[in-house]
Amino acid sequence: MEKVKRKLFVGIDLGWKEKKTTGLCVLENETPVLLKEVFGKDVVKTINPYLKDTKVIAVDAPLTRGKGKGKMRLFEKFLSTGVFRREKANPVPPILMPELSNIAEEVAEELKERGFALNINLIEISTHLIRKLCQGNSVFKNSLAKNENQESAFICAEVAVLHSEFQTRWLGYKDGFLFLPEMSFWQNDWKDKFYRAWKEKPSLNYRYLVTNIFHY
Repeated sequence: MEKVKRKLFVGIDLGWKEKKTTGLCVLENETPVLLKEVFGKDVVKTINPYLKDTKVIAVDAPLTRGKGKGKMRLFEKFLSTGVFRREKANPVPPILMPELSNIAEEVAEELKERGFALNINLIEISTHLIRKLCQGNSVFKNSLAKNENQESAFICAEVAVLHSEFQTRWLGYKDGFLFLPEMSFWQNDWKDKFYRAWKEKPSLNYRYLVTNIFHY
């Protein structure tokens, strides 16, 4: 009988290169087969044994950078305004964490060399924003997580699963895309807040920003 091929999903909450602050999670059938912290420099080496069976990798770190002042990407500029700033839901832009941006790009390049394609089966997410949008949703909780790094890695891996099931949506431009769970996972008040923020954004500043968040 032919052996059934495994389907794995990897979540990376990327930390510093020389510190053991990177959370890693590998899910198989919604169950962690790996959930730990490693040094940032050891990320690809640690997950390499799982990569041949991995369908999607989700990373909480800036995998690209914008151009111009602050190196902020267009989606980061949008998420740093209005309700996102007031609710402290905005992701930290790359300019404020250059060391993390550098290692994130290194990891992304290594994963591309192993066959993963950015915005296809290698996606960027923000666990900070997802926690705000999906607060209380049991899908993103796991009792095996021992600390915030592991919890964030689990969220990443769970979003990787959702992405494989076409249950994620994106926001961005050619300078970078951020992926989020579809709105069915969001709190109702955040559905309204996001919709209002999108409708009220200055059309001139964000004419190139695109999303499919409102597509069901």
